[in-house]
Amino acid sequence: MVRPPSYLETIMTSGAEFSPVRRSSAASEAMRSIQEMIVDGRLSPGQRLPAERELSELLGISRPTLRETIRSLVSMNILESRHGSGTFVAALDTTALLEPLQFVMGLNARTVDELFEARLLLEPALAALAAARADAAQVAAMRAALSDRDRVAADVTLHRLVADAAGNALLSTMLQTLSTLGRASRAMTASRPGVLRRTAAEHLAIVDAIDRRDAAAARDAMAAHLNRIGAAARRQAGAGGADQ
Repeated sequence: MVRPPSYLETIMTSGAEFSPVRRSSAASEAMRSIQEMIVDGRLSPGQRLPAERELSELLGISRPTLRETIRSLVSMNILESRHGSGTFVAALDTTALLEPLQFVMGLNARTVDELFEARLLLEPALAALAAARADAAQVAAMRAALSDRDRVAADVTLHRLVADAAGNALLSTMLQTLSTLGRASRAMTASRPGVLRRTAAEHLAIVDAIDRRDAAAARDAMAAHLNRIGAAARRQAGAGGADQ
């Protein structure tokens, strides 16, 4: 009876070759090696990694170091450990990948400041593009979002719809990343007195400007909105909940 090839033998002939890592900072190097294989497509979402013994040999690291590597990548939502089945490349959903950063966003005033700085660079431009490119159905969807009784959900939806209407998939994806990181700041500001009412009025001004095809007004309305909620989030993060 012919012995079937081991995972080690199969992987070495499939093109998905794991390279041995340097002994110093072995866990970090192993993490980088696995991440690079995912980025360049040699490992795909849902793919099972070799068994522990074989993978440690492929990477040239000890099994305890490999376990440390896998634990770190699992905590980053890059790998998924399934009891009794092994270790798999995770789905690599943007939201899941950014979850470990959300805790930092909720505690660190500096990152909140950087978040709104990034949003101010991106979202007014998206609003201006939406004013030039949005069709009637997209404007109608924005107005429908304004009527959502869940104001936090309405906030997320409206900003996404504006980005989609801008017609630039790359910029829309960038905003999705910022939106995921901004969940903590939305939670910080939404509970403050009067915030939701002011936000609703600002959202209406943005949509009205887009509906009028007034790019400059849409840009200014979005910038004014982000400046206000950004200031509120910074105060909340820096003062531990000072009133707005």
